[in-house]
Amino acid sequence: MIPMALQFITIILLAAFIYVLVKYQTVKKDMNSMAAVMLHESNELTSILQNINVYYLLIDRDFVVHNTNYYALNHLTPVEGERKKVGDLLHCRNAIAAGECGKHEQCKLCCIRTFIGKAFYEKRGFKKLDASMKFLSDDGKSIISCDVSVSGAYLLHINGEERMVLTVYDVTELRNIQRLLDVERENAISADKLKSAFIANMSHEVRTPLNAIVGFSGLMATATSEEEKKMYTDIISENNERLLRLVNDIFDLSQIDAGVLNFVYSEFDANDLLRELEGVFGMKLNENPLVALICEAHLEPIMMHSEKQRIIQVLTNLLHNAMKFTKTGEIRFGCRMEGTDEVCFYVSDTGIGIPEEEQEKIFSHFTKLDREVQGTGLGLTLSETIIHNLGGRVGVKSELGKGSTFWFILPLITKKEVA
Repeated sequence: MIPMALQFITIILLAAFIYVLVKYQTVKKDMNSMAAVMLHESNELTSILQNINVYYLLIDRDFVVHNTNYYALNHLTPVEGERKKVGDLLHCRNAIAAGECGKHEQCKLCCIRTFIGKAFYEKRGFKKLDASMKFLSDDGKSIISCDVSVSGAYLLHINGEERMVLTVYDVTELRNIQRLLDVERENAISADKLKSAFIANMSHEVRTPLNAIVGFSGLMATATSEEEKKMYTDIISENNERLLRLVNDIFDLSQIDAGVLNFVYSEFDANDLLRELEGVFGMKLNENPLVALICEAHLEPIMMHSEKQRIIQVLTNLLHNAMKFTKTGEIRFGCRMEGTDEVCFYVSDTGIGIPEEEQEKIFSHFTKLDREVQGTGLGLTLSETIIHNLGGRVGVKSELGKGSTFWFILPLITKKEVA
């Protein structure tokens, strides 16, 4: 028979074994559960790192990449066991030219390499280093320039190995947007300055004819002869016309810019249009016998389908300008066919001419080249806007002291009507 003491010891050992076995199963279950959680989190983290729109690179002091999502983001398969340097991995132009990252003479001037080297030396990280980089395309035929934002986190492993996690974010599109916003901002500032200058100019241009109208209207009451009354009436009529033309130009330009000005299209003979203007401006030039008005209309009809009144408006603006700047000589205007489907209108004078350096900005908003001459600088801007809306183009040829020729070309048939 087994002694009682031995039975007791056996029972205790069996109980201890059962306890240890149960504890082992529990710990094993917990460890498996933790391993599953860690594996899930690891897979999740890997999935995130491989799909974020940012390159991450785990590098050492020699710029060798030990881990990266570069291959995953570019759908590439890395060579097993291969370790590339940063420049070689990213197809840096200088690295490829020198055969290895860091070997090119320009690498010494690379701000990114300098910053990373300094961060390793000081055992610290850095954030948002802005730089421009140039890479070769995968086919090696073109150079791709991009703006990047680089950040780095310094790591020191338990075994003493130093690493740095780089994040490289392509900010090219953001920089381009910023540049466009800067350009728009400059344009807005320029537009505000132009508007301020325009308002200052308008105050003078509106006051002048108004003062003349008010002043000479009062003087008419004290006129003692019909000749004096006629002189005052002519002055008032001239300033009425000037003021009306100014107001109409402002309204038309603002309506075209807002897209609310209607264009009424019809069929007409371009030569009839010229003859109408010859009658009107012939009377105006009767007061200045030193300037001859020559209308070069043709007997053969030039039938157009376009906006007749707007073409008359443009030619009227050009003829008014020619009259202002021509004291002697002649003013010619007319039209001719350009090819088979376009018509060229022109107004030529023997006036003071326009300096070559000023010709490019003559059509700009509120531009006046001669401050001593009446006008707001709106006429040519409005004319150019109308011609562009009619599907045409406009230009000027001029020589200082010899005169100017303004021209615009329109299609015989305007296909797109502008509302």
